Amino acid sequence: MLEIKGKCGVCQMEFRRPAAARVPAGYCAACWEKADRHLQERDDLADRQAADPAGHYRHVIRAPITDEDIARGYTEVKLDPYRVCDIYATGGGPREQMVKKLLRWTDKGQSEERVIGEIESALKRWKEMREEDAACR
Repeated sequence: MLEIKGKCGVCQMEFRRPAAARVPAGYCAACWEKADRHLQERDDLADRQAADPAGHYRHVIRAPITDEDIARGYTEVKLDPYRVCDIYATGGGPREQMVKKLLRWTDKGQSEERVIGEIESALKRWKEMREEDAACR
């Protein structure tokens, strides 16, 4: 099982926990649930992370190492786009789609122009959705 090691941006406690889709990196599970952060699109931790230009190095994944891995000299962790999004707590939805498209790039045989066009189109629609949501508030 994959494990996340980090420091909670709310209570500042060091923690180790299994990687869980519902609790983003940067939070201990208790603070995430207690503060109802999962109900907010943006919070003060995101602002603090944005102010920390080298903060992207804080994400760590731990994978168990077997005797076979030791004999081979390495262990493998599949870097699925959804796992990357979970670790970086992108918030799902359009953000996750952008990361997936950028990581996959032309692996499915599409031209770079087509991939760039798909990303531009998705970003444009996401911006429209945010404007629609803002108008409803």
